[in-house]
Amino acid sequence: MNDVYCGVLVYAYVGVVMVVVEKLWKGDQAVGRKILHMSMGNIVFLLWLLTSPWTALVIAGSFVVFSLLITHRMQLYFLTELSHAGKRTLFRKAYRKVITKLSLISASDAGNEFGLVYYCVAFTVLAIIFYDRPIIIAAGMLPLACGDGMGAVIGRKFGAHRFAIIDRKSVEGSLAVFAGTAIAVFAGLVFYSMAPAPALWKALIIGVITMIVEALAPRGLDNLAIPASAVIAFLLLGATP
Repeated sequence: MNDVYCGVLVYAYVGVVMVVVEKLWKGDQAVGRKILHMSMGNIVFLLWLLTSPWTALVIAGSFVVFSLLITHRMQLYFLTELSHAGKRTLFRKAYRKVITKLSLISASDAGNEFGLVYYCVAFTVLAIIFYDRPIIIAAGMLPLACGDGMGAVIGRKFGAHRFAIIDRKSVEGSLAVFAGTAIAVFAGLVFYSMAPAPALWKALIIGVITMIVEALAPRGLDNLAIPASAVIAFLLLGATP
């Protein structure tokens, strides 16, 4: 039953967040999208209910399928097919409205339509492997959700000091990646019963690593590189509470 509760809570949370962000956020669409992605990171605080890797596969894998279905090229495919579907005008208008709303979720600041797919793939892999150790999933996904998300928001709004290694970044955005990661990971580790002192220094180290990886990773691939590097760092630092 715990797995059932976990699935219900995760899907309910995702649905509520999508509706709330869509209804309340009327400003910069890219910032609204990042707020949505950051909010999704809170799913890790529900994963203590998981008892089976198969449940993890079903829950997380469904998000991979969903993210693939709302990529730009799939949206164009569905709209093209819809244009040949006769004169069902009301249905066509409703469907086009849904596609438009979903495009705000799937589009990427960096111009990579598969950014959300990579996000969901990273979550799925970690959920299946570490379903019985959700503290590791938290250490991997919170840097991506909160660190990378906060870096994008701050960098977009206040990024005055630019630099380029592979892609253009900003000092302000990178510092926000560090701060967002450290705070979120600290909260996640303490939530999963790690003492505050070790949780703090491990969160700070993961914050530094995430900041460096985010600055170096090519477009879109940071959604894979950040959770992978964060989990590896956490395991090397000692992942037990």
